[in-house]
Amino acid sequence: MREGDFGDFTDDAREIARKSLSIVKTFVSGESAEERILRRCIIATGDPSVKDIIVFKGNAVEAGISACLARKSIVVDVEMVKAGIKTKARQLGLNVLTAVEHAEHKKMTRTASGMLNLREKIRGGIVAIGNAPSAAMTLCEIVEAGILPSVIIATPVGFVNAAASKERIRKLSVPSITTVGTRGGSPLCVAIINEILTMAQQKSRKRNERPA
Repeated sequence: MREGDFGDFTDDAREIARKSLSIVKTFVSGESAEERILRRCIIATGDPSVKDIIVFKGNAVEAGISACLARKSIVVDVEMVKAGIKTKARQLGLNVLTAVEHAEHKKMTRTASGMLNLREKIRGGIVAIGNAPSAAMTLCEIVEAGILPSVIIATPVGFVNAAASKERIRKLSVPSITTVGTRGGSPLCVAIINEILTMAQQKSRKRNERPA
Protein backbone atom coordinates (compact mmCIF):
# COMPACT_ATOMS: atom_id res chain seq x y z
CA MET A 1 0.00 0.00 0.00
CA ARG A 2 1.26 3.46 -0.77
CA GLU A 3 0.23 7.08 -0.30
CA GLY A 4 -3.13 7.82 -1.89
CA ASP A 5 -4.35 4.23 -1.86
CA PHE A 6 -7.04 5.11 0.69
CA GLY A 7 -7.50 8.77 -0.16
CA ASP A 8 -4.70 9.67 2.26
CA PHE A 9 -3.53 12.83 0.54
CA THR A 10 -3.43 15.10 3.63
CA ASP A 11 -1.36 14.85 6.80
CA ASP A 12 -4.35 13.84 8.94
CA ALA A 13 -5.49 11.26 6.40
CA ARG A 14 -1.99 9.78 6.15
CA GLU A 15 -1.85 9.43 9.92
CA ILE A 16 -5.21 7.65 9.97
CA ALA A 17 -4.04 5.32 7.21
CA ARG A 18 -0.78 4.64 9.07
CA LYS A 19 -2.63 3.78 12.29
CA SER A 20 -5.11 1.61 10.44
CA LEU A 21 -2.36 -0.38 8.76
CA SER A 22 -0.52 -0.75 12.06
CA ILE A 23 -3.63 -2.24 13.68
CA VAL A 24 -4.31 -4.58 10.77
CA LYS A 25 -0.72 -5.87 10.89
CA THR A 26 -1.54 -7.37 14.29
CA PHE A 27 -3.90 -9.73 12.43
CA VAL A 28 -1.78 -10.32 9.28
CA SER A 29 1.86 -9.48 9.77
CA GLY A 30 3.62 -10.95 6.74
CA GLU A 31 4.66 -9.24 3.51
CA SER A 32 3.75 -11.82 0.89
CA ALA A 33 1.45 -10.76 -1.94
CA GLU A 34 -1.38 -12.80 -0.45
CA GLU A 35 -0.90 -11.24 2.98
CA ARG A 36 -0.96 -7.76 1.48
CA ILE A 37 -4.30 -8.58 -0.10
CA LEU A 38 -5.66 -9.96 3.17
CA ARG A 39 -4.71 -6.75 4.99
CA ARG A 40 -6.41 -4.64 2.37
CA CYS A 41 -9.55 -6.75 2.65
CA ILE A 42 -9.60 -6.32 6.43
CA ILE A 43 -9.27 -2.55 6.04
CA ALA A 44 -12.02 -2.49 3.39
CA THR A 45 -14.48 -4.42 5.54
CA GLY A 46 -13.42 -3.52 9.09
CA ASP A 47 -13.62 -7.25 9.79
CA PRO A 48 -10.45 -9.19 10.74
CA SER A 49 -12.29 -12.51 10.30
CA VAL A 50 -12.58 -11.91 6.57
CA LYS A 51 -9.03 -13.25 6.22
CA ASP A 52 -10.36 -16.70 7.13
CA ILE A 53 -12.80 -16.93 4.21
CA ILE A 54 -10.49 -15.84 1.37
CA VAL A 55 -9.06 -18.67 -0.73
CA PHE A 56 -6.12 -18.28 -3.12
CA LYS A 57 -5.92 -20.98 -5.79
CA GLY A 58 -2.86 -21.42 -7.99
CA ASN A 59 -0.61 -18.49 -8.80
CA ALA A 60 -3.59 -16.13 -8.77
CA VAL A 61 -1.80 -12.97 -7.64
CA GLU A 62 1.12 -13.35 -10.05
CA ALA A 63 -1.29 -14.20 -12.87
CA GLY A 64 -3.23 -11.05 -12.12
CA ILE A 65 -0.11 -8.88 -12.05
CA SER A 66 1.12 -10.36 -15.33
CA ALA A 67 -2.25 -9.76 -16.99
CA CYS A 68 -2.18 -6.13 -15.81
CA LEU A 69 1.32 -5.58 -17.17
CA ALA A 70 0.25 -7.16 -20.47
CA ARG A 71 -2.66 -4.68 -20.54
CA LYS A 72 -5.35 -7.31 -20.70
CA SER A 73 -8.98 -6.29 -20.23
CA ILE A 74 -10.72 -6.47 -16.87
CA VAL A 75 -14.30 -7.76 -17.08
CA VAL A 76 -16.45 -7.01 -14.02
CA ASP A 77 -20.05 -7.76 -13.19
CA VAL A 78 -21.41 -4.45 -11.88
CA GLU A 79 -20.73 -0.72 -12.03
CA MET A 80 -19.71 -0.54 -8.36
CA VAL A 81 -16.68 -2.75 -9.03
CA LYS A 82 -15.73 -0.70 -12.09
CA ALA A 83 -16.06 2.55 -10.15
CA GLY A 84 -13.82 1.24 -7.38
CA ILE A 85 -10.93 0.22 -9.65
CA LYS A 86 -11.12 2.64 -12.59
CA THR A 87 -8.50 5.12 -11.31
CA LYS A 88 -5.75 2.52 -10.89
CA ALA A 89 -6.82 0.66 -14.03
CA ARG A 90 -6.57 3.89 -16.02
CA GLN A 91 -3.09 4.54 -14.64
CA LEU A 92 -2.00 1.17 -16.04
CA GLY A 93 -3.80 1.71 -19.35
CA LEU A 94 -6.31 -1.06 -18.73
CA ASN A 95 -9.79 -1.31 -20.22
CA VAL A 96 -12.56 -2.15 -17.72
CA LEU A 97 -15.75 -3.65 -19.15
CA THR A 98 -18.95 -4.08 -17.13
CA ALA A 99 -21.28 -6.99 -17.79
CA VAL A 100 -24.47 -5.06 -16.99
CA GLU A 101 -23.59 -2.57 -19.74
CA HIS A 102 -23.41 -5.35 -22.34
CA ALA A 103 -26.60 -7.22 -21.47
CA GLU A 104 -29.14 -8.18 -24.13
CA HIS A 105 -30.94 -11.37 -23.08
CA LYS A 106 -34.36 -10.74 -21.53
CA LYS A 107 -34.63 -14.02 -19.62
CA MET A 108 -31.19 -14.18 -18.03
CA THR A 109 -29.97 -11.71 -15.44
CA ARG A 110 -28.22 -8.70 -16.93
CA THR A 111 -24.88 -9.69 -15.45
CA ALA A 112 -25.13 -13.23 -16.83
CA SER A 113 -26.12 -11.97 -20.27
CA GLY A 114 -23.31 -9.45 -20.25
CA MET A 115 -20.76 -12.09 -19.30
CA LEU A 116 -21.82 -14.15 -22.31
CA ASN A 117 -21.52 -11.17 -24.62
CA LEU A 118 -18.06 -10.33 -23.27
CA ARG A 119 -16.69 -13.86 -23.46
CA GLU A 120 -14.02 -13.03 -26.04
CA LYS A 121 -12.78 -10.19 -23.81
CA ILE A 122 -12.60 -12.72 -20.98
CA ARG A 123 -10.02 -14.80 -22.85
CA GLY A 124 -6.64 -14.11 -21.25
CA GLY A 125 -7.98 -11.26 -19.15
CA ILE A 126 -9.00 -10.64 -15.55
CA VAL A 127 -12.57 -11.39 -14.47
CA ALA A 128 -13.83 -9.83 -11.24
CA ILE A 129 -17.27 -10.61 -9.85
CA GLY A 130 -18.20 -8.77 -6.69
CA ASN A 131 -21.95 -9.00 -6.51
CA ALA A 132 -23.78 -11.38 -8.85
CA PRO A 133 -23.81 -15.18 -8.36
CA SER A 134 -25.56 -15.56 -11.73
CA ALA A 135 -22.57 -13.90 -13.41
CA ALA A 136 -20.25 -16.31 -11.60
CA MET A 137 -22.27 -19.32 -12.74
CA THR A 138 -22.26 -18.09 -16.33
CA LEU A 139 -18.52 -17.47 -16.13
CA CYS A 140 -18.04 -21.09 -15.09
CA GLU A 141 -19.94 -22.22 -18.19
CA ILE A 142 -17.77 -19.96 -20.37
CA VAL A 143 -14.56 -21.35 -18.86
CA GLU A 144 -15.79 -24.93 -19.08
CA ALA A 145 -16.41 -24.29 -22.79
CA GLY A 146 -12.72 -23.48 -23.22
CA ILE A 147 -12.47 -19.69 -22.91
CA LEU A 148 -9.91 -19.17 -20.16
CA PRO A 149 -9.14 -15.92 -18.33
CA SER A 150 -5.75 -15.36 -16.66
CA VAL A 151 -7.35 -15.11 -13.23
CA ILE A 152 -10.78 -14.97 -11.62
CA ILE A 153 -11.62 -12.87 -8.57
CA ALA A 154 -15.05 -13.82 -7.27
CA THR A 155 -16.72 -12.61 -4.09
CA PRO A 156 -20.45 -12.64 -4.93
CA VAL A 157 -22.64 -12.32 -1.87
CA GLY A 158 -26.04 -13.76 -0.98
CA PHE A 159 -28.04 -16.88 -0.27
CA VAL A 160 -28.89 -18.04 -3.79
CA ASN A 161 -25.95 -19.63 -5.63
CA ALA A 162 -23.29 -17.38 -4.05
CA ALA A 163 -21.54 -20.18 -2.15
CA ALA A 164 -22.12 -22.75 -4.90
CA SER A 165 -20.80 -20.50 -7.68
CA LYS A 166 -17.56 -19.80 -5.83
CA GLU A 167 -17.08 -23.49 -5.06
CA ARG A 168 -17.54 -24.22 -8.75
CA ILE A 169 -14.96 -21.55 -9.64
CA ARG A 170 -12.44 -23.15 -7.30
CA LYS A 171 -12.80 -26.40 -9.27
CA LEU A 172 -11.87 -24.72 -12.56
CA SER A 173 -8.38 -25.01 -14.04
CA VAL A 174 -7.88 -21.24 -13.66
CA PRO A 175 -6.08 -19.38 -10.85
CA SER A 176 -8.61 -17.67 -8.59
CA ILE A 177 -9.22 -15.64 -5.46
CA THR A 178 -12.61 -16.34 -3.89
CA THR A 179 -14.52 -16.18 -0.65
CA VAL A 180 -16.08 -19.20 1.02
CA GLY A 181 -19.79 -19.28 1.76
CA THR A 182 -22.40 -16.55 1.45
CA ARG A 183 -20.18 -13.64 2.49
CA GLY A 184 -18.42 -11.31 0.08
CA GLY A 185 -19.53 -8.26 -1.84
CA SER A 186 -18.23 -5.63 -4.25
CA PRO A 187 -16.09 -3.72 -1.69
CA LEU A 188 -14.16 -6.90 -1.00
CA CYS A 189 -13.69 -7.57 -4.71
CA VAL A 190 -12.49 -4.00 -5.25
CA ALA A 191 -9.99 -4.33 -2.39
CA ILE A 192 -8.48 -7.45 -3.94
CA ILE A 193 -8.20 -6.00 -7.44
CA ASN A 194 -6.80 -2.68 -6.24
CA GLU A 195 -4.01 -4.39 -4.33
CA ILE A 196 -3.15 -6.43 -7.43
CA LEU A 197 -3.15 -3.22 -9.48
CA THR A 198 -0.90 -1.57 -6.88
CA MET A 199 1.56 -4.46 -7.08
CA ALA A 200 1.49 -4.28 -10.88
CA GLN A 201 2.29 -0.55 -10.69
CA GLN A 202 5.19 -1.23 -8.35
CA LYS A 203 6.57 -3.97 -10.61
CA SER A 204 6.25 -1.70 -13.64
CA ARG A 205 8.16 1.10 -11.89
CA LYS A 206 10.95 -1.29 -10.90
CA ARG A 207 11.28 -2.41 -14.51
CA ASN A 208 11.53 1.17 -15.68
CA GLU A 209 14.14 2.01 -13.04
CA ARG A 210 16.54 -0.70 -14.21
CA PRO A 211 19.70 0.69 -15.82
CA ALA A 212 19.91 0.31 -19.57
